[in-house]
Amino acid sequence: RARRAERTVAARIKAAGCVQLQTTETFNFEYHAATRKLRSRYLNLLATDLVAEGTGALFVGGSGLGKTHLARALGYAQCQQGRRVVFTTLAALVNRLTAAEATKTLHRALRQYQAPAVLLVDEVGYVGLRQPESHLFFQVISARHDRRKSTVITTNRVFGEWNQIFADDAVAHAILDRLAERAEVFHLEGTSYRETHRRPAPRAPQP
Repeated sequence: RARRAERTVAARIKAAGCVQLQTTETFNFEYHAATRKLRSRYLNLLATDLVAEGTGALFVGGSGLGKTHLARALGYAQCQQGRRVVFTTLAALVNRLTAAEATKTLHRALRQYQAPAVLLVDEVGYVGLRQPESHLFFQVISARHDRRKSTVITTNRVFGEWNQIFADDAVAHAILDRLAERAEVFHLEGTSYRETHRRPAPRAPQP
């Protein structure tokens, strides 16, 4: 029975679509004052059954500060609880829905993102969306909000700039309003971890 449970968890993790498995054990909360500050609140959320509580999370901050790592760790914890988790970037999500709309399979594609117990959407803000794409994403978020499903977002844009991600102020506000209503918000600030830990390029041999 224990081995069957392990196989089920492993299948959930694989189906989630995370390119890289990341957990809190490999996250350096001591790296910066901002991560030290959020540690206790984040770990409390990690121990929560997000699905039962209908709780989501928003990770806001620049590149290289650990937003994706913390989001994936939440997803991993939910997989361990037997929950169905889907991880995607915003660009991949809207590309999938746009293609489905063109082939008249949009309803099925929407369910791919509306149905999972936990949906993790990474890289919100790296590309701006046109109006049709913004409305497709709104359909996903609105349906999940109505069903009290957990949605986890990472974004490099503060909330006041979301009208630069989505087509207009109205749809940006509608999306953010639904996401933030039942979500923990974590702000990450400081110097990129990747920048400070970048290995220097090897020096070319002198002639």
